[in-house]
Parts: sequence; C-alpha cells; structure tokens
Amino acid sequence: MPTPEAISKLQQLFSEDQLKVDWAGKELILNVESDSFKNLCTFLRRDTDFDCDFLADITSWDTGVSFPLWYRFHSMSLNHTVIIRTNVSRDNPIIATVTDIWPGADWLERECFDMYGIDFEGHPFQGDLAQMRILMPKDWDGFPFRKDYEPVFSGDPLHGPQERN
Repeated sequence: MPTPEAISKLQQLFSEDQLKVDWAGKELILNVESDSFKNLCTFLRRDTDFDCDFLADITSWDTGVSFPLWYRFHSMSLNHTVIIRTNVSRDNPIIATVTDIWPGADWLERECFDMYGIDFEGHPFQGDLAQMRILMPKDWDGFPFRKDYEPVFSGDPLHGPQERN
C-alpha cells in the first residue's frame, strides 16, 4: 500500500480538480481528468514510491453519455495495486496511449478500440483500422459494445453478425 507521504506527493503534483484519491480496501483508486491522465501514468511508473511496473488491465463500458476507462496497475517490487479511473466523451472518445510507458498496453488498448471505438492518441497503429482490430474481423463495421450499435446481419457466418449464434 502506498505510504501517506507518497499520496501527499501525488496530491501536491495534481490539483483537486484534476485528481481525486479514494481507497477500496488496500487498493488505491485515482480518479483523474483525461487531460491529466498521461502525466499521472508517467508519474506512477517512474516514482519509486509507486513503481507501477505492471499494467494488469484496461477496461471500459458505455454509459450512453461517456466511456469510463479503468486501468489497473501493480507494483511487483512494492506489492500494491493502483487503479486509475477516467472518462472520455462519447462524442469524441480520445485518450492518450500508454504503450510508450507500458508496451503491454498495446493489445489492451486495441481491444477497447475494437469494442468501443475509443481512439488511443499516439498508439503505434492509430489510424490504421485493419491493425487496430484485434477481436473483430478487419472489415467489421462499427463497435459492438456500444449501446447504439445496431448489427447488420450478413448471412455469412465468417463475416458480420448473425441473427442466431
């Protein structure tokens, strides 16, 4: 668990408007504005009091208004978990990539793109739909986990959604 001194250092670097600190058991939860997200990630990776050297998971969901993103980091050396929660607008779902900080974020970000259409700015495959697709076929139209997704049944079991699976 990060020390109170480490939390204090974090709160000094980010204003109350940018960052809210919470706890869930022994897990530190950081709610951050999307424009401060990349700076927070860089800090958590480089600061020796946090040393978040492993990105365990990225997930998102569609609220109908925005896409909350949930990142779970772990420090192998300090044995603690830090969760970052942020939101991106549904109208313009863009967030900075963290593949330059944690290369393992590549597939996790591609999955969020493939299912929700969240654009990870600076991702090595950004803008290349065929490369960003990781779960759906390269020619898939739309993002199937969005609430407004309406499948177009193709009749071809290898291409597009089917009326009955």
